Amino acid sequence: MRAALDFLYKLCGVLAAISLAGIAVLILAQIIGRFFGVLVPSANELAGFLMAASSFLALAYAFKAGSHIRVNLVLLRLPPAARRWADIVCLAAGTVLAGYFAWYTWALVADSIRYNEVADGLVPIPLAFPQSAMLAGLTVLTIAFVDELISVIRGNTPSYDNSEDVVLDNGPGNGPSDRVEAND
Repeated sequence: MRAALDFLYKLCGVLAAISLAGIAVLILAQIIGRFFGVLVPSANELAGFLMAASSFLALAYAFKAGSHIRVNLVLLRLPPAARRWADIVCLAAGTVLAGYFAWYTWALVADSIRYNEVADGLVPIPLAFPQSAMLAGLTVLTIAFVDELISVIRGNTPSYDNSEDVVLDNGPGNGPSDRVEAND
């Protein structure tokens, strides 16, 4: 199960990167097209949809990698048992919020399919496609929160926790190079 979940998180990260590359290709096509008088239809709408897809698809991957901004000023000062409970409360709240957003994004996608909604650009792109990328990203984020919550409840260290605060712990004599020299 662990390998499947890690693969899912990495797959979402790869799809987010592909979406960003798609934006670069669209912009490049627009630039080259201007030189030859060629219009790339709905490029702005497509770039916006790809940006939303890259943002939402990257959420779970970034969460598991510890790339989201976290305020550790309080957590670092708590004793280990209190910190574990704070992590559990935060992960439970994150699970509920991510699940809530995924649920209502599902309703949005269902309405877009039901009413045949399309983008307003030159190319009538069904809105269910970009919304589905949002739904996928939020669903996988919810799964990542549940995965992490179960792991922390079992007593494991959170995967996003590097247990070091670079800003607070890098005083004189506490930098990475100082630690290496002290261990020699």
